[in-house]
Amino acid sequence: MEIFGSDFILGTFRLSDYGMILASFDMGGSVEDSLGMSRSTVEAFLGDSPVPVYLGEGYTDKLRPQVTFVKNPKMYKGSKMYFSEKECRNIFRTLTGIQGYEWMKVINPEDEDDIWYRGKINDVNVKRVNGMVVGIILMMECDSCLGWSNETKIHLSFLANQPIRIHSNTDDLCHYIYPHVTIKAKNPGTLRLTNHTDNYTTEIKNVKANEEIILDSKHELISSSLVHPLLLNDFNLHWVRLLPDENELSINMDAVISFVYRVPRKAVLL
Repeated sequence: MEIFGSDFILGTFRLSDYGMILASFDMGGSVEDSLGMSRSTVEAFLGDSPVPVYLGEGYTDKLRPQVTFVKNPKMYKGSKMYFSEKECRNIFRTLTGIQGYEWMKVINPEDEDDIWYRGKINDVNVKRVNGMVVGIILMMECDSCLGWSNETKIHLSFLANQPIRIHSNTDDLCHYIYPHVTIKAKNPGTLRLTNHTDNYTTEIKNVKANEEIILDSKHELISSSLVHPLLLNDFNLHWVRLLPDENELSINMDAVISFVYRVPRKAVLL
């Protein structure tokens, strides 16, 4: 799918820094774009039943944007709108030096939300007119069909057993959000952080007073600000998670807790 906007960012590369803008060489008209939201169903036939048992489903495709850019006509005129060999080399050097998925964003002043994607470049092509290069085309691939919000950062002071609500406005209603969480308990003992919405408890034993426990739930990593022998053994391996929409949380001791996370966005990449 071809994308449009006022500017484009991929990692440290920003289109406007090179005096270029997003463009299209299509003639216009109606276009049907795939959003990479194809799904497959997992089913199993049991016994002689002609009706399979539904086991689940998941996405089977990714978002595959096409990014086309030309020189900004407000900055270049006439033959200067063509790319020289040196200019092409400089751009190719920068773009092909980006390895793996990077945060990607199309800037559009009319957008209501600030949505980012994880994208990488699969191929680089050029558009020629009369043998001269007038445009550069990136064939890209995202890590999924999902975009992502800006980081949400929440810093809360919990009183023992007093519930606090956190709202997760994710667009993916079938999966949890796994945040990066820092918990600083004010007293020693066994720490229990419970999400009452789904009755799910994260428990860590032998926590010291003012010890900071850092839980990277997405990557399943746990660490401490203090020496904590057998920390993984003291942890019940229930990584902190947030459900779509409302979450009612409480902890069994006074503590300061920070949550950092992004939520998925199902959007048209304009």
